[in-house]
Amino acid sequence: MSNYKLDYHIAPTSGFMNDPNGLVQFKGKYHVFYQWLDRLQAQGPKSWGHVASSDLVHWESYECAMHPDQWYDKDGCYSGSAIVHEDTLYLFYTGNVRTESGGRETYQCLATSTDGEQFTKHGPIIHLPEGYTAHFRDPKVWKEPVSQQWWMVIGAQTQELTGNVALYRSEDLWNWTYQGNMLSSDRNWGYMCECPDLVTVAEQQYMIVSRQEKIERDGRQMDQCIPYYFAGQMQSDGQFHLYSGQEQQLDEGWDYYAPQSFVDEQGRVLSFAWMGGGEIDYQMSQPTVEDGWLHALTIPRELVAAPNGMKQRPVVELQQLRQQERSYEVVLTDEHEVSEVTCAVSSHVQEILLEFDDARHWELLLLDGVQLHYVDESKSIVLKRLNWWTGEWDERVLIVPEGVQRLHVFIDRSSVELFINDGEKTATMRVFFKTTADTIRLSGCANVKGKVWELSKGEL
Repeated sequence: MSNYKLDYHIAPTSGFMNDPNGLVQFKGKYHVFYQWLDRLQAQGPKSWGHVASSDLVHWESYECAMHPDQWYDKDGCYSGSAIVHEDTLYLFYTGNVRTESGGRETYQCLATSTDGEQFTKHGPIIHLPEGYTAHFRDPKVWKEPVSQQWWMVIGAQTQELTGNVALYRSEDLWNWTYQGNMLSSDRNWGYMCECPDLVTVAEQQYMIVSRQEKIERDGRQMDQCIPYYFAGQMQSDGQFHLYSGQEQQLDEGWDYYAPQSFVDEQGRVLSFAWMGGGEIDYQMSQPTVEDGWLHALTIPRELVAAPNGMKQRPVVELQQLRQQERSYEVVLTDEHEVSEVTCAVSSHVQEILLEFDDARHWELLLLDGVQLHYVDESKSIVLKRLNWWTGEWDERVLIVPEGVQRLHVFIDRSSVELFINDGEKTATMRVFFKTTADTIRLSGCANVKGKVWELSKGEL
């Protein structure tokens, strides 16, 4: 058995995990559901796994909330969302059906619970409307505070094989009226918009879609699946009017997809995402497959306002995990005899917080699996991740227009999550460190204040 099992992330004890579903706070507990297969394969009749927590840190496993056991979901209880209404928990999800001829049928379904543990299925509440293929899934429901009406967005592929988001309205959560497409067809939405989400952060609305499209890379065609967000405003006719400005990528790492948000009882907009994705061969190459499990969710993040959009920051509750704090304050110069600082760690479960002043350039090595090289002149970070499959360094360039003042890092045995400038940019990745790797090293030319914590286990 390897030492890659995560300590404070939601991950399956066995089987295959992907999208977070049904995020909600209900009767004093945070509930997180997720797509789950009991065997290690990316496709199949998925169930809804279920964990709950009173503090977003220590998670308790529950029995699966829903299995694919009805005619309308026999080939998978696919992704969806949750809301609380009149002391009842409502789960909305996509029922996936494969026909004998190899075709697909899709139904938007409802299940309810009064205790958060036992769920009653009520069957389809929305059938596939005209104008779409059977790639019609991932219902997200919310209540509009002024009209007190319920709204639902559904990820869709039109009959023209382009992505869009379908909109529905309801007075009672049971009967839904189709309102049309939300997104203008004059923009590239790929061939499918998965996991749509309409969030409001500091009174500004954002549309989030996980866009699937075909791209050419290294002489071959492949799928690219990236979550983006767009600032805009939902209009009275149901259209989402996009403001001028470009789409923004939610995360610039290798392993982040299908984010979903919810509003907790404190009024915070919180989010989880699938810490996975990529082509099937890439997924199945991960070393945890040998241990019988694959993938995880990100740490919980709060979505907050930023000058040019929104940012993601780790929820404050994660500070409960901190142990054995070590502080550093050092001046790194090319000419000074102190040109680097090294921190030896006793485990691969760490939190690192660095604050930079007058930084011209710096390099950070995280154990033996991640490198960051920052150059202030270009306001860029070259991010490298050691690929366990190829043995080569994967590389990406992150542009930070205001320069890097603050870097927050979470390491959890086989994952790394980076938060730059309080989450104005993030990068999430799986990293499989060698068991002998025990050093964090910073070098370059900068004034640096830093703290490093060992983190305790978030029990599951």
